[in-house]
Amino acid sequence: MSRLDVTKEKAAKLSEIEDLSLDTIKEALSGKVDAGEEEVKVATKMLSVVAKNRQTMTNRCAIEYNMAANVGTEEQLKKYVAVTNPQIQKALGAKK
Repeated sequence: MSRLDVTKEKAAKLSEIEDLSLDTIKEALSGKVDAGEEEVKVATKMLSVVAKNRQTMTNRCAIEYNMAANVGTEEQLKKYVAVTNPQIQKALGAKK
């Protein structure tokens, strides 16, 4: 089975698409572009794609964390968090 993780390259492309879409929608809202233009419709759809992708990745992270929490010991869970989300460990003030 293939994992559908977002690579750095794909994340950069999604970020670029999001920026372009937001700029296009902003132009439509400010009246520079007609809101009915095809470009605005595509931008809106692309924002939806980016949002769904983020939601999917967030859900995957939650599922992976819950699996680790249910299968592993407390020590293993701490190690899992340290490896996968070092910013959480740092925010909690935990030592490396």
